[in-house]
Amino acid sequence: MGCVDPVQPVVAVYSFCFFMTIPLLQQYLYARLWERLSSAPYPSSSSSQNSQCANSSSNLTFTYMEVQKETSLFVLYVELSFLLPSMFSSPLLVACSDSRGRKAAMAPPLLGNLLFSACCFLVSCFSLDLRLLLGAAFLSGLLGGPPALLGGCFAYVADRCGEADRAGGGGVGVVGGGGGGATEGAERGRGSPPDGAAARRRTVSMANVDLIMGVIAGVAPAVTELLIHAVSFSWPFLVAALLHLLNLAYVLLVLRESLVSVKPLASPSSSSSTSSTSSSSSRLRGMMACAGLLRQAVLGQLQSVYMMFVMGSRRRNTALGLTLATFALYKLCKDGGMSLFVLYQLNQPLCWGELLIGCSALLGVVVHLGSFAGVFVFSRCLGDADIVLLGLLSLAAGLLMAAFANTTLLMFLVRVPLVLCDMPSAVLRSMVSHLALSSEQGAVFACVVFLEMVSVCAALVVFNSTYAATVSWFSGFSFLLAALLAVVPAILIGVLKGLRQDSEEDTNSLTAEDADSGTGVVMAYGTVASPPGRRPQSDDDRAQHPAKLPAIAYIRSRCQHWQDLRLDRGDAGAGRSSHFMKWLMTSMGSGKMMVEFFSAAMVLRVCR
Repeated sequence: MGCVDPVQPVVAVYSFCFFMTIPLLQQYLYARLWERLSSAPYPSSSSSQNSQCANSSSNLTFTYMEVQKETSLFVLYVELSFLLPSMFSSPLLVACSDSRGRKAAMAPPLLGNLLFSACCFLVSCFSLDLRLLLGAAFLSGLLGGPPALLGGCFAYVADRCGEADRAGGGGVGVVGGGGGGATEGAERGRGSPPDGAAARRRTVSMANVDLIMGVIAGVAPAVTELLIHAVSFSWPFLVAALLHLLNLAYVLLVLRESLVSVKPLASPSSSSSTSSTSSSSSRLRGMMACAGLLRQAVLGQLQSVYMMFVMGSRRRNTALGLTLATFALYKLCKDGGMSLFVLYQLNQPLCWGELLIGCSALLGVVVHLGSFAGVFVFSRCLGDADIVLLGLLSLAAGLLMAAFANTTLLMFLVRVPLVLCDMPSAVLRSMVSHLALSSEQGAVFACVVFLEMVSVCAALVVFNSTYAATVSWFSGFSFLLAALLAVVPAILIGVLKGLRQDSEEDTNSLTAEDADSGTGVVMAYGTVASPPGRRPQSDDDRAQHPAKLPAIAYIRSRCQHWQDLRLDRGDAGAGRSSHFMKWLMTSMGSGKMMVEFFSAAMVLRVCR
């Protein structure tokens, strides 16, 4: 059932704190804004399962509507203060993890959430100004946030599964994606397992991480509601801060790095370290050196994402783009719709209290368990694209039911059609991972993180604003809108499924034509197929005999080598040009290489 990773405790503890903080913050803001707008204490629900809006007179209805609107808008401001800086810092942290290690994407978000939870504790304990939460959210966003940590964790899982693939038995060849995805298998070493087993193992491994998040997402809010019922709002924030501190210590001191080779951080120039004439000038040179290193690191990570698309084939890039777009739109619909559940349950006609909200969140565990079981079962008989379509159908059905749920029983039954709605999350991440090389996992998950941030930001703006505008006449309109938008990613998945079927037909026809000639075929997604009857080359063979590489793969490897030279030699542009010209003359000087190049180019043109 996938790879067992030491990163799973990090995901579990972080998810518990994160999903405990979200409903806690919403209800705390609701209570504070109630006291401000009504000039009265917040109505306690300690003696009843329902909130006091069920027993309120008609003259308080307008006050409840105003509190709903103001709470929705202030939650939007807090989330935007976090998401806007995190939209840029999270992809850089995840992309940087390819060279600096996966811990570089895990530690900063834990520190940021530790500071945010501590600030929430101080604000709630001493009734400080709520605008302090905006500054704390902005600082937490600068340090990455949940997308950066989860992106690093998923890249960690991909690294561990790659190690298991290389250590297993089997041959080396073209690695095709299971179901709706495909992967470039050029970097798989000797002893890779069969294609379907490798794809299924990676999918189930990432589903394991989603399962942990899902189970904790149901347990944490239930614990939060019990704590609110017992000790009010302040102490749960303190518990979250202490758990973040414990998690940060585990990542820094206990967790083993998954990458074999991690580049050390560059040190400042020797001139700035040896110069001691003036302390002020030394600090200035040190700051300039750090700024230069930061600029070089940022440009290097952006270039790694750019090169991932440049070095891929057109069909591979099309499949990758469609998969990323599907993931972004899925997150837009799911996060936008389900983020309003607490406010919807606090409002009329449900008027739920803390205990009922906690029970509803606890039922969310059934949803995540059902989604994991669905991935585990359906991956044996269905393709990835079909699993994603089932998950989108489940999401749309559940949101449609929530839009018209006006009784407690119906609101609890909403979890039944939502039981498979989390399946697309793990499957789409696995499909994206299959489309990237092992050296590109950080770059591709940086794209996933960036799109996830954009979609969550757009979801908060669209759905919170829509809820605030429509709560007075139809509070379920936002759920209806999210269900209708779920049709768009379903259409994209259908296009991706048709694209993959076309590529398989082209690949089969090309392989049949080249079987008699005994030459290799460049596959549609950029991988190289060995001719029938010939043992596929391993990575060691390719490294010892680069001339035996097919031309396209050889040129790609040399371009990657030249890119590394450019990153290492950041002092002179002339040095870069001279290295490139030397490589060009060496590589293209052989007439045999030129013939091989043009032959492979013609095959690649047909494949595309």
